[in-house]
Amino acid sequence: MAAGRLRLGSTGEDVRRLQELLRARGHRIQADGYFGGSTYGALLSMQQRAGITADGVAGPRTWQALEGGAPPQPVAVHPRYVQAVSEPGRPAEPAEWNLMVYMAGNNNLSDAAGRDLEELRAARAAEGVRVTAFVKRQEAQGRAQRMEIGRGGAPDAIEELGPTDSGHPQTVVDFVRWAAGRAPARRYALVLWNHGGGWTPDDLDQLYTQVRGRTVGHDVESGYVRRAPRASMADAEPTFSELSRLTETPEVRKSLFSTSLREVLTLPTGEDRAICGDDGTLHSLDTIELRNVLRQVHHDLGRPLDLLGMDACLMSNLEVCYEIREHVGSVVGSEELEPNEGWPYTEIVNALAANPRMEARDLAGLVVEEYIRSHRASQKTVTQCAVDATRIDEFMREFQTLAESLKHQVHANRSVVDSVQSVVTRFNSDRSLVDLRTLCLALVADTRTEATLASVADKMLAVHNPGGFVIHEDRQGAKVEDCGGLSAYFPMERTISRHYARLQIAQDTDWDEFLTAYGNARTIGGRRPPRQ
Repeated sequence: MAAGRLRLGSTGEDVRRLQELLRARGHRIQADGYFGGSTYGALLSMQQRAGITADGVAGPRTWQALEGGAPPQPVAVHPRYVQAVSEPGRPAEPAEWNLMVYMAGNNNLSDAAGRDLEELRAARAAEGVRVTAFVKRQEAQGRAQRMEIGRGGAPDAIEELGPTDSGHPQTVVDFVRWAAGRAPARRYALVLWNHGGGWTPDDLDQLYTQVRGRTVGHDVESGYVRRAPRASMADAEPTFSELSRLTETPEVRKSLFSTSLREVLTLPTGEDRAICGDDGTLHSLDTIELRNVLRQVHHDLGRPLDLLGMDACLMSNLEVCYEIREHVGSVVGSEELEPNEGWPYTEIVNALAANPRMEARDLAGLVVEEYIRSHRASQKTVTQCAVDATRIDEFMREFQTLAESLKHQVHANRSVVDSVQSVVTRFNSDRSLVDLRTLCLALVADTRTEATLASVADKMLAVHNPGGFVIHEDRQGAKVEDCGGLSAYFPMERTISRHYARLQIAQDTDWDEFLTAYGNARTIGGRRPPRQ
């Protein structure tokens, strides 16, 4: 017997039964009776495959589809995406590499997406390298395309998609399944392309409707969004003007996943939502969603992804690398904001085509070199770093010792940490991410630093050198002259994001305890600040 309509936030035995039915169809979710983001993604995928309205709501048609037929057996790559590799013109053997580029360009970088597609098409064709892409642009009115790029003048093989949420994690998973079926390869690289700022108030309104089943209050007159008074920040229900304010914050604009934004929109008050739009919360939520995506890709491929490239801002980050370490080999990203031009795809693919058997570490280092080279003439401030996630353990042992020593320094002489955090190189709109190398350099340089902490900082600098966990890093610009390519969360405010504790780095190291101890020590009168 089918239950009633279930949506995000629903709880109880009906939700547990829904989860069990989804698990029977191969979806890796917990049957805990809570309808959260993972259940939403699994349900959305099931609805798409069943050919019913994909709205993430379990209604009558969804229950009928779930309970009416035998569940399919889980497969590494879903059959719907598999295309025969023996079709005319296709090599029978897998390629050496499939470069999968996911372009969420439905924002102010829509034109940049078009330019990067042309760069991919301009690369030389090579039998050992195949390039697949997902593309969504503003002018497509919500529609998207999946394609295998035709290089050297060959036409693209394009599959048109209907209205698609390019910010949903499941859309990324479905693209990888399609790409692996379309272009089997011995090695897979996934590039997540999104360094724009394109979430609009209408986008958030739509997300809120999906979460709560109702629209926000539209306080709009004559095309002008009326600014709500500050007193309304305590109201439980957001207004359209509050959504407008949220989309003006850089952290909201640059969020990778719509599910992260959905979680912020479920918070009870406007003040809570405003804080989460400006305290590093969305970076933490995006990191968790990225882990979920790569865990599913790992399961589908039967092994970790060979290379993850993040042609996006602020993602060369220790929290990110640690979170995804079990599901990917090499990781490439920038700890600084990226210019709209992003990666030089023609040069990268040409170099890969010239040596298609290169290992993932070599390709990761190549991306760093070509990226920095492409921006030399512009004199823009840029960073790029490649790390080997399989060799992170030694780095993390030193990082744990650093966290322990910093906690001791806070109690012994907090002013040292005050000085260091004021001079360290910072990133993100709220400056909540700090470059780890400049942090350690500042600790070593301060004569008041305890001897043990100074020694630990020296060791951190040593393990930060390229050749081990850090494969290669480079930078350009006065701001980043002394940077080492990796950032960590160290907010300037006394409170830390309530969601930081959900990250694996907070669960496995004392870094969050150091941040909390430092925040408490800075509080006047010794009162503990509220954990936001």
